[in-house]
Amino acid sequence: MFNPMSLRKKYGLVAVVWIVILVAILVTNSFLPPLVKENFELYEPYEYSQMYLENESYRELIIEYDHVQGREPSREAMDLLEKRVEEYTSKEVVVSKIDETIPFTENLNKIYDEDDISDYQDRYRSHQREDETIVIHVLYLDGVWKENERALGLARRPSSIVIFKDVINSLVLDSNLGSEDVEQAVLVHEFGHLLSLVGVGYESEHEDLNNPHHCDESEGDCVMAASVEVKGGDYDQEAPPNDFCHLCRNDLEYIRGKEEPFGFVYMITYAVMAGEVMIGAVMSVTVIFWKKRGDTKKNTTDHYELPPYEVKDRHIEGEEIPRREACDHTDYDHYDQDEYERM
Repeated sequence: MFNPMSLRKKYGLVAVVWIVILVAILVTNSFLPPLVKENFELYEPYEYSQMYLENESYRELIIEYDHVQGREPSREAMDLLEKRVEEYTSKEVVVSKIDETIPFTENLNKIYDEDDISDYQDRYRSHQREDETIVIHVLYLDGVWKENERALGLARRPSSIVIFKDVINSLVLDSNLGSEDVEQAVLVHEFGHLLSLVGVGYESEHEDLNNPHHCDESEGDCVMAASVEVKGGDYDQEAPPNDFCHLCRNDLEYIRGKEEPFGFVYMITYAVMAGEVMIGAVMSVTVIFWKKRGDTKKNTTDHYELPPYEVKDRHIEGEEIPRREACDHTDYDHYDQDEYERM
């Protein structure tokens, strides 16, 4: 039997189901991608750079310095890096901290490989990205890098810089430059790599083809050049460039506004959202076609109750039940009782 009230209730439940599914989809789309990236470190190179450049997620930037004993960062280099951070990022607060001193006896051979550097960073780094604060960790070492003993510094993405102070000191030993002049340029250079310069995760027209991820200086001196040239003797040399050229500045603006392409993280997100839609569809079909256990029995009872209603209708039309039927009924009862007494 058709029941419009029951049908309205079912459609109401279906509407509630899809409201819940819609909320679940919105929550999934908003929170799952950053959650997956954060826990599995699936950030694209430029995405971490955007964390430095913009001010939406992290308003404060801490530059933490740890150094081997006797290899402290110069005040000039620290001040310049802080200045460049303020110029090219949107951070409200920039703080430089000299944190810990590493005993010079920890690595007596003075040759550092990737494992040595990772071990130092794990043991001595005190600040991590959290809440509204993002961190650049700068590690000053003595000695040289195993893979390239002429390296002045390294950028270890996404948030670490290594400076080889002894190599810098030896470079300027016979020149008119001070070690702080080269140190400033190296520190800003490695900071540029943390910002994805040049061509890290994107295509750049001024990338040096012979030295990937460096500027070709096609339109002027740039701190992102692949090397620092220092001339010895009495040659009166200017300090190496310690700022980005306008082409690198344009790249920074491009990186700042770069949108994330469809990748693995979003494949996971859309798969979860598709699963939520399927759950909503299954629940909707179940609600619409669901029946109570008593529905079939109730309909059968209604069918067998039709004859009494027909009799009632006859009585209304004026047909009386004959009195004999009543008498026969009484005799029948009496007969049964009489039979009972005989037995």
